Amino acid sequence: MVTERVESVVELVRALPDAPERARSAVRARPIVYALGSGEADEVALCAGIKPLLRQVVRDADVAATRARFEALGLVVRDAVHRVETASTRGRVLFVGRDARRVEEAVRVEAAPEHDHELGRLLGYPRCCVEAYLAVPPPRDNLDAIARGGVGRARLNVLDLAVFHYVSWIPCSLSCALSSAYADAVASHIAERHAQFLAGRGARPVSRCPPGCRHETFVRAIDDALGAHRLVLFEDVQLSLRGTIDRDVLRVAEVWPTARDRHPDARLDDLALEAVARLLVLVERAERVAVIDGVLSLDDRAIVSAPHAALHRFS
Repeated sequence: MVTERVESVVELVRALPDAPERARSAVRARPIVYALGSGEADEVALCAGIKPLLRQVVRDADVAATRARFEALGLVVRDAVHRVETASTRGRVLFVGRDARRVEEAVRVEAAPEHDHELGRLLGYPRCCVEAYLAVPPPRDNLDAIARGGVGRARLNVLDLAVFHYVSWIPCSLSCALSSAYADAVASHIAERHAQFLAGRGARPVSRCPPGCRHETFVRAIDDALGAHRLVLFEDVQLSLRGTIDRDVLRVAEVWPTARDRHPDARLDDLALEAVARLLVLVERAERVAVIDGVLSLDDRAIVSAPHAALHRFS
């Protein structure tokens, strides 16, 4: 029997049986109370001195407010020469930092044709991660560049960037030591000291957050979400799972849509939502899940194969 190959989310929807409305409701749910934006760990790291430079793509309508907010924190802001125009991201590139010379250098480097290594250095990315990313042939997306195999660290889980993530690069492995040290430092600052970085947002500056503050609670919730194993078929079609793994097979104890852990404003489009709902129902009924050579199997029955299909394990 030939397993059906799906190359897109629309093909996946056609390949899976219909799902009840309660599955779609589960995909729409957003129970985590976000204290920060999904990609805002970068700003915390910059303010804390963990990261030397910030690169942000900002919508034209938001540039003035973004610039004013960073400048109110005493940071240097410069525009890059070019714009970013992709299907998911559009806007102007801003570089933000404390060292004006470093910020100006980043603007100059980004305008150069071969800039990836040098810009990675200026942004504070581990060299091993920059080199691993560049080794993936273009055109590349996030799932192309994420290494498979082994057990990853929860705080390096960047499989869905609409879920809060501690690192702003693709780690060379999901257990990279340099990336892990950075992520732990950022998590500590968010949980314990984030209040001192909110001075530009109307909060009273203090040296530490009180025990049990919303930032500490947020970090616990995010660590728990990122620590679940992850079934990935496409970038917007992911499930989070708990259970025991024996070799390549996960015995399912719990499963939920990864989108549930996203920022409240990060919604799936209709096709992706439908695909996740249909996949969720199938996996809920299964005892065992495996992905081998891109083929998803449930209880030893092959379901579909997809280019990015994988079962990522996390500690």
